[in-house]
Amino acid sequence: MKRLVALFCLCLLTLVLGSCSAPLYRGEGVRCTGGDWSLASTHGPAGPSSERERRLQAAIQSYMGTPYVYGGNGRNGIDCSGLTQAVFREVGVEIPRTASSQAAAAASVSPAELRFGDLIFFDTEGNGSISHVGIYIGNGFFVHASSSRGVVRESLANPWYSARIVRAGRLL
Repeated sequence: MKRLVALFCLCLLTLVLGSCSAPLYRGEGVRCTGGDWSLASTHGPAGPSSERERRLQAAIQSYMGTPYVYGGNGRNGIDCSGLTQAVFREVGVEIPRTASSQAAAAASVSPAELRFGDLIFFDTEGNGSISHVGIYIGNGFFVHASSSRGVVRESLANPWYSARIVRAGRLL
């Protein structure tokens, strides 16, 4: 009976912690790139602070749930760099098509300087090159086109993503 109660409490704790709106991992005591990004990204403005950023937020919101299609660039299917290009285009900013080209065009941003609308670049293939991009939306979260879930919101505290961040950049 005690094991059942302990298991129930553990499940309940996992459910409660998993539904928190802010990242829980702060990187204390562990030296890793992900810890830097997770900690720094929980400071600063929580969301859009200008009219252009509010329009960007509306554009991002309009793509939420769009299915992932490699090479896609529209509402019927989109990939990561197609998403960033499409939402930036909706606010009058033309950016290159691929994640690596977007990284080359963006001014570098440190974790402490992250703000709404910055792009976050990832190496998801493990070969040292930029292969994925998302848009920082504040409070330690970013939006991206996941190959398995479509356009979703994700926490920078997620170890899978935080371990793969290459850099962040600003185009606004």
